[in-house]
Amino acid sequence: MPEKQFSAPLARLAGFLVWAWLCLTFPVQARVLLRVGIAVNKPQVRLGSSTPARLLNPQGQLLAEIPAMQPLQAIRVGSAVSVAGHQAERLYLQPTEPEGLVFIDQNWYRGWAELIPGERGVIAINQVGLEDYVSSVVGSEMGHRFPMEALKAQAVASRTYALYHRSRRSHQPFDIGNGVDWQVYKGVAAESNRTQAAARETAGQVLVHQGQLINAVFHSSSGGHTDDAGNVWLESRPYLQGVPDFDHHSPVFSWTATIPAHQIQQLADGIGAIRSIEILRSSPWGRAITLRLVGSQGSQDIRGNEFRKALGLRSTMITISPRGETATTASLTPARASFPAFFEIQGRGYGHGVGMSQWGAAALASQNYSYQQILSHYYRNTSLAVVEGR
Repeated sequence: MPEKQFSAPLARLAGFLVWAWLCLTFPVQARVLLRVGIAVNKPQVRLGSSTPARLLNPQGQLLAEIPAMQPLQAIRVGSAVSVAGHQAERLYLQPTEPEGLVFIDQNWYRGWAELIPGERGVIAINQVGLEDYVSSVVGSEMGHRFPMEALKAQAVASRTYALYHRSRRSHQPFDIGNGVDWQVYKGVAAESNRTQAAARETAGQVLVHQGQLINAVFHSSSGGHTDDAGNVWLESRPYLQGVPDFDHHSPVFSWTATIPAHQIQQLADGIGAIRSIEILRSSPWGRAITLRLVGSQGSQDIRGNEFRKALGLRSTMITISPRGETATTASLTPARASFPAFFEIQGRGYGHGVGMSQWGAAALASQNYSYQQILSHYYRNTSLAVVEGR
């Protein structure tokens, strides 16, 4: 989880006042504003603006006029952040022209940049209008070549996901991150006319269950059937239930990985040479929930998601077979014992398998299903609602 910032409640209030002032400056862009953590606790952050920009303090006062394309560096100094020789507990870089972009770390973004001190460095935040954010996330997560109804479904899911997590992070430095632990956001580089259209044509639409925003998680490909959230994360949700998928044409529908035995052995210290891997518990649709690593000196159980992440597997919908043979002198036996040299893992799908399958959504869209129908298939017991500016 991101580290907490040092700022006191008064600093947060000052930040809100600057946010309100910026909203008045660019009201259309900021009807619904997200604060996306781009660089978190970095020793220094590079930034700049494509047009002339203003450097502002927490009270909205002008500290410096920044020329277009001038590279800047933000660093933490004590409990403040420093840019271009100016220090404050919070700084803002705001392009002076509506079409201006800000550069943060390694990408260009719409909106403006906010800089605060973190516990181990600088936190750089992109304050961006919700629909601009959604357009970029659709391109970052799904690309722009999928059928339009699939892109629209992704837009609604991503918008819902972002607002759901923002509503639960009121005391955190930013609303949502920009990487795979959240949903990928690459700024303007990921946008296209089609992703912008997907955001525009679903503007403000979100998924709700009993009037509340849902955690609209999604993944690339389920391998034929999505799964219940309770099977994967041990936290059931009535709207995240396993449903048949239509991802058979996905390039990751099936795959094979070969993992050396010594690599798997590193997951369980003290059990000796790996003899076998047993799947103790699976979901009804074949995702490994608990596995047992059996070695020459003992055994150890491991959660399916931990096993997947540690070995870099695409999913937990797997079968495991020992392959090869290596001879090892076992200290407790008089003869040499044979152990697998590696394990062949055959799998299906890519991702956690909960919520909307992107390749499944594409297949449904190609069969003329609407984005509303796609969403209602993958997110059970939900309905569409429209968020107003907040």
